[in-house]
Amino acid sequence: MNADIKIEKLKKILKNYKKLALAFSGGADSTMLAYIAKEVGCDVLAITYDNQIFPTGFLEFTKKRTSEIGINHEIIENNFIEIDDVVGNSPQRCYVCRKLMYGAIKQLANEKGYEIVIDGNNITDLIPDRPGILMKYAFEIESPFIDAQLETPEIHQFLEENNIPYSKSTTCLATRVKTNEIVTIDKVNRLDYCESFIQEKTNCDVVKLREEKNVATIELNQLDSILDKETIESIVDELKLAQYEKVLLNLKAIESNDNLIEDDEIEKGAVNLTLRKQLPFGLDISETSKILKKENYDGIDNIETKEEIGYIKLSIDGKESKIFRDGKISIENNENKNDAKESLVKILPLIRRTV
Repeated sequence: MNADIKIEKLKKILKNYKKLALAFSGGADSTMLAYIAKEVGCDVLAITYDNQIFPTGFLEFTKKRTSEIGINHEIIENNFIEIDDVVGNSPQRCYVCRKLMYGAIKQLANEKGYEIVIDGNNITDLIPDRPGILMKYAFEIESPFIDAQLETPEIHQFLEENNIPYSKSTTCLATRVKTNEIVTIDKVNRLDYCESFIQEKTNCDVVKLREEKNVATIELNQLDSILDKETIESIVDELKLAQYEKVLLNLKAIESNDNLIEDDEIEKGAVNLTLRKQLPFGLDISETSKILKKENYDGIDNIETKEEIGYIKLSIDGKESKIFRDGKISIENNENKNDAKESLVKILPLIRRTV
């Protein structure tokens, strides 16, 4: 299915909603949803959750974009620095964060008379290790991009072709601090200031400063912009004044890993191809089995659960397939890589991961 067909499918989905609340960050996904929902005549309420640890300009940008698009906008404020489960910075931090965020957005939407709440999760977002995705299901948040099978590159392409501005940095600053190191307001303010300083010096669209035990590692999407003596010295001096003991530069530019299937995940057989996909998290076999058996999903049948062994055997588009507890997915008898991808896209929204 090409991107144009997927976008037409997205428009039909949004038209059917008619009235909806949108979790809005101003990033690519929520911006495209806001734009198209408005275009097809939906009554849209954008809701932005301000956890007080987003980069400078985050909130102002969301206000500007919703005003330009012409939709109503509400802001929920909550200081995550005061929440122990967040500042403790465990590997489950984003799960806790998304639980607080989606719970508050759903409550406000319902109070304002909006029964349907949507978010910008897309098919590509089902691959990385993001336990917060479980809150989408817990709070019954709709994800039109997933239903339309849209991927991150297709969303970015649409925005660029239509000259629609969006923020390229909408992740909270707590994600910059090494897991299990305490997040403090001083660290957040220092990260915010230093990232802004580096962005000003380099003119990079995306700047991330990773912090671990008072060592700063700079990540950029355009390395050329920093690779001159004067710029480096200026940034190092400023970060040393900010009390970082050491300043490092990641020589690998920030890149979006948006491929649903990598070449090395395809095995060539005598007459066909086998997809062996390893997800970076474990799967809840019991819950996944319940979902698969709950409805008649197009192209998915012959479901057989082997919970004691830890896998589900099933047919996807007539291909023998297995889903394993450790996160492996295998799909046999594919004609080519794209054929395998189409089958993977069908199963990804139906699996449930562990935290």
